[in-house]
Amino acid sequence: MDPLPLAPARALAVSAHPDDVEFFAGATVARLARDGTRVTLAVCTDGALGAPAQADPGALRAREQRDAAAALGIAEVVWLGFSDGALAARDGLRRRLVELVRRVRPELVLSHDPRTLWTPLGDRVQMGHSDHRAAGHAVLDAVYPRALSRNFHPALGAPWCPREVWLFDSAAPDHFVEAGDAFETKLAALRLHASQEAVAGGLTAAAARLAEHWARSGRASEAFTRLRIW
Repeated sequence: MDPLPLAPARALAVSAHPDDVEFFAGATVARLARDGTRVTLAVCTDGALGAPAQADPGALRAREQRDAAAALGIAEVVWLGFSDGALAARDGLRRRLVELVRRVRPELVLSHDPRTLWTPLGDRVQMGHSDHRAAGHAVLDAVYPRALSRNFHPALGAPWCPREVWLFDSAAPDHFVEAGDAFETKLAALRLHASQEAVAGGLTAAAARLAEHWARSGRASEAFTRLRIW
């Protein structure tokens, strides 16, 4: 298994919903954590619209996310509290992300590719989600220019710029990370999102198909667009 091209002390992963990071980048996050990176996960919404009807679907998905994050080795989960299905790259979300980037000071940021309307998968497509695009757009807006410039939100801490941003959920990736034995860790984390196994027709099966689609030399992989900033 090839080593990761970056060995950050700190990484920040930002997802639109619970389970997004596990689905698109769970093996990569598990490898980072296993190699000593302190990974913080920020979840923009509670994913309540994707849960079975019950009294408090957001609480259910929060419990699942905490358990799945622990399985991947994620050190901290931050809930940003925006409405599921209505996420937008506006100042409220950008401000929260600037605050988080300046506090965590990540060398690597992972999030959704905001350009993804759909991803071709053989003779079919995987449709993109509007919340995913909004989260990725807001992350890029936060990284530059906001988190880097003292002119934006001066009360939120010292400026910071990550070395790299890796965009998952990308229709045209240019960087592939072999899952290796961390693929089983990824699947175990996805199984902890039990509500989604029923709603989405099986997260683990879908993740396995995606990893096979992006496989390199027959080895299951996760796909990113890699942005090197400095």
